[in-house]
Amino acid sequence: MPTAIWFDLDGTLLPFPEYDSVISRACETAGVDAVDAFTAEYNDAFFERLDALDPEPYRRAAATALASIDADTTPDTFVTALRAAEYDAMPAPDAVRETLAELSDTAGYRVGVCTNGVGDWQREKLEHAGLADLIDATVVSYEAGAHKPDPAPFERAESALSGDRRVMIGDSEDADVAGARDCGWEAVHVTGPAAVPDAVASVR
Repeated sequence: MPTAIWFDLDGTLLPFPEYDSVISRACETAGVDAVDAFTAEYNDAFFERLDALDPEPYRRAAATALASIDADTTPDTFVTALRAAEYDAMPAPDAVRETLAELSDTAGYRVGVCTNGVGDWQREKLEHAGLADLIDATVVSYEAGAHKPDPAPFERAESALSGDRRVMIGDSEDADVAGARDCGWEAVHVTGPAAVPDAVASVR
C-alpha cells in the first residue's frame, strides 16, 4: 500500500499574502472607492459566512460590504476581481512544484491536498498555480461539511486516497497538525512553502 502525503494549500503549498492588500487591489479593479470601510465590513461578513459553510460566502459578504458603503459595484464584479487578485498573489514557488513533481513520479507515494475553503475557489487556485496535474486528490472542507480540524475532511481524504500510512503537512498547528493526529495520521508543521521540501524529506 502506498504512503499518502497530504498538504494544506494556503500558507503551505502557496504563500498566503497580506489579505487586505488583495482586497485593496480587487477594489481598485472593481471600482470600489471606500476601501478601508469596505474591507472591514467584508472581512467580518466573510469569515462569519465561511465558518457557517454559507454556500456563497464571497458574493454574500461582498453584497453586505457594498451595501454598507452604498457602492454601485455589483457583488459579482467584486468577487471576479477578488478571485483574480488572490490567485495572482499566490504563485507556486519552484521548490514546491519540484517537490510535488518528484513525489508524483515516485512509486509508493500518493499526493493530496486537504484544504479549508470553498470547493471551486480552491480547485481553480490549484489550476492557476499550475499544481493541479501534480495532485492525485483534492479535499476541500466545504465538500466535507466541516472545516479542519474537524475529522470530516480527514475522513474524506482517507476515502479519496488509499494508503497504509497517511501524513499531513500544513502551516496550522491546530487545523492541520492536531486535526490530523487526532485522526491517527502523522503530521508535520511548516511555516510556509519554503519549508515544504524539508518536511517531505523528513517523512520519506
